Amino acid sequence: MRRTARCLAVALATACASAPSTPQWVPARGSFTPPSGSYTIELPEGWMRLAGSEATLASRDGIFLQRIDARTHKLGIPLGSTKKVVIPGMAPQEVADTVRDAINSSGGVQGMKVLESVAADLDGRPGFKLVFAYTDRDGLKMKSVIYGAVAGDSLYELSYRAPGRHYFDRDLETFEQVRSSFRILAPPPPQAGSAEQ
Repeated sequence: MRRTARCLAVALATACASAPSTPQWVPARGSFTPPSGSYTIELPEGWMRLAGSEATLASRDGIFLQRIDARTHKLGIPLGSTKKVVIPGMAPQEVADTVRDAINSSGGVQGMKVLESVAADLDGRPGFKLVFAYTDRDGLKMKSVIYGAVAGDSLYELSYRAPGRHYFDRDLETFEQVRSSFRILAPPPPQAGSAEQ
């Protein structure tokens, strides 16, 4: 009986040690740079950030009520579940269309309606702003805004989403302040006609 109890205790300890850890949330206030060093961002006071991730995910009241995401995608790699890719030299509107198609093909977005698709800068680089409404898997009406720009060999995206009623408008100004702080740390592309030293 004791041997069985000891075996059971060892098995439980091993299972607990090997079980995936729960996500860890930390206060988001202040500057954050992911491990890759590809960008830096100033996150608002009172928000929390998911720790231990290359992408930035921050929320104030919970990710189903509002969230800010920052991430990079390597050029030439399909976005989402589509086969479409962003390649060097694409115009910002072409990049926006590719991102829109990738979002529209995802399982969590239903009835996507584009409200705005315009040229906009991200950290002073030419890019796009995409605003759209959709219904999520649970039937909740959501709104989202995405800013994106290509720098070096990556597409940089900064997005905000929240339920269309109350939360989206309430935290939109906070998101725009975060956008103004976003800095791309990728090396600038070589200028035409410049010679390497």
